[in-house]
Amino acid sequence: MARRGPSIKRLLLGVNALVVLVPVLAVVMLRIYETHLVRQTESQLIAESVLIGEAWRAARWAAQGLDHPESVRIQPPGQGAARFFPYEPVADLNADLAPSEPVSQPKATIRTGPAWEAGRAIKPLLDRAKLVNLSGARVLDERGCVVASTGEVVGDCLTDLPEVRGALAGHYHAVARARNSDEPPPPLSGISRRGLVRLFTATPLFEDGQVIGVVRMSRTAIDPVEALWDHRRTLTWALLGTLVLVGAVSLFFARSISAPVRAITSAAEAIARGQDRRPLTPGGTVPAEVFQLSQALDTMTAQLRQRADYIAEFAANVSHELKTPLTSVRGAAELLRDCWADMDDAQRGRFLANIDQDAERMERLVTGLLHLARIEHARPSAEAVDVPAALARLAARHGDAVVCDLALAPRTLSIAPEHLASAVGNLLDNAVRHRREAPVRLTAAAQGAALVVTVEDDGPGISPKNRERLFERFFTTERDAGGTGLGLAIVRAVARGRGGDCTVETGPGGTLFRLVL
Repeated sequence: MARRGPSIKRLLLGVNALVVLVPVLAVVMLRIYETHLVRQTESQLIAESVLIGEAWRAARWAAQGLDHPESVRIQPPGQGAARFFPYEPVADLNADLAPSEPVSQPKATIRTGPAWEAGRAIKPLLDRAKLVNLSGARVLDERGCVVASTGEVVGDCLTDLPEVRGALAGHYHAVARARNSDEPPPPLSGISRRGLVRLFTATPLFEDGQVIGVVRMSRTAIDPVEALWDHRRTLTWALLGTLVLVGAVSLFFARSISAPVRAITSAAEAIARGQDRRPLTPGGTVPAEVFQLSQALDTMTAQLRQRADYIAEFAANVSHELKTPLTSVRGAAELLRDCWADMDDAQRGRFLANIDQDAERMERLVTGLLHLARIEHARPSAEAVDVPAALARLAARHGDAVVCDLALAPRTLSIAPEHLASAVGNLLDNAVRHRREAPVRLTAAAQGAALVVTVEDDGPGISPKNRERLFERFFTTERDAGGTGLGLAIVRAVARGRGGDCTVETGPGGTLFRLVL
């Protein structure tokens, strides 16, 4: 059984959206990944800053002759008695990069004191650490001047740099600057980083709520390409998986559209070759347009087959019903042609009357068949018929033989007037012919949107054998009286053409026909 799936428009829109979103998502994810790598670099610099700062603090205490005083508070102001005060990464690549550092900086004029002695004490430590972590480290005193460095900038005062100003004001600060280097990018497998952004952090050092120094660290951020190279094996498998997924999605969409179309084409070709009709609606989930197309073709094929069967049956009925009167006409004509001189006027008149009677019967048959065919293949009519007035006119044709009860009848009904007249008129004609003494009773009532008409007589009823064939074309018990057997077939055709039906209830006390329109 086929299930209606999404439309072809939505399927194609989904494919196009996928094609557009893949690179967009790739760019977004790469940006997010780059930000993560910068934050990761910043976290490493914060950890190194804390260790270098505590080493410088210890050396400063030693230069002051202090032995790790426990009473000194190293928490930032506002932390109260908090035991832990970690610094969180704050670098933001979505903001503009900070300006490059000035080429030259002001120099410190005074280079003595515990801060400078501590700086000289930890200088070897900074140089050894740089061999491993490749980070640039500078320790600044409370004035912002470099007292220890991994380079040759001792004595420079960096108070013009925004990160140093922020740290001297008592806040952790970090900025990102474009990397300036005259050297070519290192190889992907090298230990040096090839990123385009260099990160600078400034971590303040506190004693009893006062800033006593700043640790400024710098390091080139991890480049996304370099990071992806480090994970190239995982990335390769992910790329292969993505290609397989895209191929599977494309194949699914292609099959969702082409497979049902091929199934419909195959079924249509089989029908065209004269094979037994099979459903045109393919199985599984199919696009909405293909589903609607297959159902429309299925309905059209069924209707064409019904029309073909109807035409074949119609031709057979016409041939059968017209054969007898045609044979009679032909026989009478031959006798008249061969024996005209030997016949008297009475004999000639009798044969001519038979020909006229058979011709009249054929005319009634043809007229009735054409009328039935028009009804069975008529389009719905939007003409509003005055139901009480139309039924009253049909009853008036029979005078006192028909009584009406139209109080509950709907005011109007959308139906072709000749169809209503044919259906109810045939029922009234039959009832009047078969009634005994009581008049035929005609009633009409509304039942929802439908019209229910009943015609009841007090006749002898219909035998069970005849009841089974009552609505068949050409079935009649009054053939000798000129009956064509098309009246009740016309009644049922009118009813079923409007989605209703005509039923019968019969017995020794009479017969009741119920017509639903």
